[in-house]
Amino acid sequence: MVNHNIPTTATSHPNDPIPSEPPHIPQLTLRPTQSQPESQLEQHSPKSSGESIPWSSQSSDGSEAPMTPNTEPDQAVDEVVDKLQDLPTAAVNFTGQARPRRASTTLISDSPSEIRRILGEGEEATKLISSCCGGGCCLLKTLAPDTSSPNYVPVVVPDNDAFRSLNLRLGPLALDTPLTKTTDLPPVNMSLEPFAKGVDFVSEVHKTPPKYVQPHPPYQVYSAPLYHARELTKPGAEKRTIHFDIDVTDYPDEGGVDFKVGGAIGICPPNSQDMVDDLFDILCIPKFARDKPVTLKTQTGRWPTIWGEDQPREMLTTRRELLTWCADIQSNPPTKNLLRVMAEYATAPNEKKILEYLCSAQGQAAFCDLRTDSHLTIPQMLSAFPSSKPPLPALLSVLNQLMPRFYSLSNDPHISSDRAGLHSARRLIEMAVTIHETPDWHAKGAVRTGVGSGFMERLAHAFVTAENEGIDPASVLDLRVPMFRGLMANPLSQQFGGEGPMVLIGAGVGMAPFRGFILNRLKNANCANKIWLIQGVRDSKLDELYSGELGDHEREIKKVVQSRKVRVGGPNNEVKYVQDEVRVQADIVWFVINALDGRIFVCGSSKGMGEGVEDALMDVAMQKGGISKAEAKEFWAKKRDDGQYIAETW
Repeated sequence: MVNHNIPTTATSHPNDPIPSEPPHIPQLTLRPTQSQPESQLEQHSPKSSGESIPWSSQSSDGSEAPMTPNTEPDQAVDEVVDKLQDLPTAAVNFTGQARPRRASTTLISDSPSEIRRILGEGEEATKLISSCCGGGCCLLKTLAPDTSSPNYVPVVVPDNDAFRSLNLRLGPLALDTPLTKTTDLPPVNMSLEPFAKGVDFVSEVHKTPPKYVQPHPPYQVYSAPLYHARELTKPGAEKRTIHFDIDVTDYPDEGGVDFKVGGAIGICPPNSQDMVDDLFDILCIPKFARDKPVTLKTQTGRWPTIWGEDQPREMLTTRRELLTWCADIQSNPPTKNLLRVMAEYATAPNEKKILEYLCSAQGQAAFCDLRTDSHLTIPQMLSAFPSSKPPLPALLSVLNQLMPRFYSLSNDPHISSDRAGLHSARRLIEMAVTIHETPDWHAKGAVRTGVGSGFMERLAHAFVTAENEGIDPASVLDLRVPMFRGLMANPLSQQFGGEGPMVLIGAGVGMAPFRGFILNRLKNANCANKIWLIQGVRDSKLDELYSGELGDHEREIKKVVQSRKVRVGGPNNEVKYVQDEVRVQADIVWFVINALDGRIFVCGSSKGMGEGVEDALMDVAMQKGGISKAEAKEFWAKKRDDGQYIAETW
């Protein structure tokens, strides 16, 4: 880690180790906003600030349930590009050109000398190994077939756009090339059988998930009405972010568990109807069979529930329900089990050979390239090998479960009724969703959206279009969000509380939960001058979220850092990234982390922003506290254990 010098500014004095409140911070006073008179605030707030903070002793948030799964990433592209430009050539030039790779939790294990041979010298080059798939493909040497043999028949690659979009580099491959360690054909662990006649069955596949899509027993998915939607970013922003108001007035009681400031909700998104129909067409499943009721029988596993018991199941459903709500057909890289099933049912010899090659030891390098490229859709994979048409049960047996997407609340759920024009009996939760886009293979320059963000964008588009046409979306369209209260251990909501000072550090949509923090804290005059927000954006005119919506003291408590505008070392100590501003505000950071009940929250992408902020906090502790690197690391680890340093990154 390279230590950065903390600049001397109005809020940062490197040589003053005493954690005192900086004298240049304005003292704020609490006054009602124009849209929320004090009398209205008292009338409609169901709970006071003190009552909305503690967690219920009966809450499932502190249970042994897994941590909140990652949602679709919002990576800091500017930081990544800058880092790649500084890497040695050997670190990014495995095959003659830089190639983006998807991060994995598995690392290559080999001798240090061999790793240096592959990656080159230098710390940054060694770090790049974390972006490898971990399959050891960089160490393999595939033997080329004997092209001089009279029996040599080269494999002709499929001539279609989908196959070209895979960017496969197969090398010389013949139909008789021997393959070893080919993946075994996975078992089919389900069947679709005729349903019993005389049984009533109604599917609302385009409106709500089937009952068996259960998030966390005994809780069910709640179909919440969409109250309002609006775009937060301006035209020209690199990433569009949309704000949603969701009506949870009639959300069922769950034993005292309630929505929380800084908490999250789970949304169960469906696959897009167009992609599902595309997959039906590719598999040659006739239209009359797509919505026909069938009896699904599974042999083992949790599927098609989300977190149900591992046991056999028998239930009524349709093929469309299974592909719409239960199978993830676009979010995961292809697996060898999927490729092996495709190979089994490929009738063209060249396609079968390529698919088997990707499942073999000889094709490990090509398989790793396929996995570490952009995520590929199932329709794209099947279109690339058009002779392969697996039966639906065989395909469903190797696809991943379509999992919920989790989104942080951007409001205090207990004061959501305090707004002009909203009936006091309604209760809303609010959230911000950044639209995740990936290049699409159908056309040059085309993009496709993520499962969760794409679903929410389609809802927002329908809502805004209806409003612009003078139609009441609530009464005419009845738009619904399949969601459930977040039952996961969310560190932001767990540690939010008390009356001590706090520093909120976020970039992109990571700023959203802090809006609820600020609005909650500013209800209490004793806390009005004890909160600071450092918000990172690319361009404040295009993508600054919730500008003007943080109360009367927004200008005093918020510092916006624009990565597209300025550079470190510019005039007036202008900075480029959030972590640079953390160093500029070193006195505030040092005062808060050493204050009684003081807390520092970080929320955003772990790559770039999260790592940079952690380095900046290390610099603050080392220079302000006069301690070593090891002591600074121990200092922040202790603060994390004590619930004073809370980071929620993805």
